[in-house]
Amino acid sequence: MGTVLAITPAGHLTVRAPDSEVTPEGTPVRDGRGSFRGRIVRVFGPVARPYLSVRPRRAPTAAEGVALLGATLIREQER
Repeated sequence: MGTVLAITPAGHLTVRAPDSEVTPEGTPVRDGRGSFRGRIVRVFGPVARPYLSVRPRRAPTAAEGVALLGATLIREQER
């Protein structure tokens, strides 16, 4: 689904999609280990490679945020 580029001050994850395939808002996402990371709340940016805003269940701690940067997130049904 995409790679985590940043974490906003509100704790949302900004993810960059690898291509133009749009993942719908409301889709649950997981990390590579299968842990639930949140739901897509917004799709924005260029059509060729959109950005996705993922709202986690809770804001990540500083250590969790560092570990998430660069991580690949997947749609729940891709597991």
